[in-house]
Amino acid sequence: MLCENCKELPATVVFKQETMNGTTERHLCDKCAFYSQTFSFSPDQEPLSIQQFLAHWLGGSELLQGQKSNETLPDGPKCPSCGLTFHRFLDIGKFGCATCYDTFREQLPRVFAKLHNGNTNHGGKVPVSFNERFALKKQLEDIRTKMKEAVEAERFEEAAILRDEANTVKQQLADGGDDQHVI
Repeated sequence: MLCENCKELPATVVFKQETMNGTTERHLCDKCAFYSQTFSFSPDQEPLSIQQFLAHWLGGSELLQGQKSNETLPDGPKCPSCGLTFHRFLDIGKFGCATCYDTFREQLPRVFAKLHNGNTNHGGKVPVSFNERFALKKQLEDIRTKMKEAVEAERFEEAAILRDEANTVKQQLADGGDDQHVI
């Protein structure tokens, strides 16, 4: 395959970018990849560590000197136990102590959302034994979403019907065993 940019040399570098709209790939030769604005690298430089990669990707301060990020994460509080700041966490890629999790609780959902392309819920496989229970929980979640939309649109009769459906599903869940996760 030839380079998509110069169309002369063989493509040896693949840039893959995943967004919520899908995945795009660009196949470039070493020379075009080196001069690309997408990601700068040098064949002689040491590879980035995972901490450096995450810090760069999440808007860490050390690797972005001289560059402007269109979205910067707030400094956040300083951990009272170990003294770690949020930007330092982004630079090194790990917490200093267990208290850091509580200290940076406000910033973590934003970091996780960015790491997982905006997804904050896991939608993976469910064990066969949980299929019925999972389906009921999903149905209850859908009913509550529809009920909220109906109330916001002032369709109160529809909301009342949905409330009754939600109570029925909730009762089915209760009959199936202990349900601590359904509110």
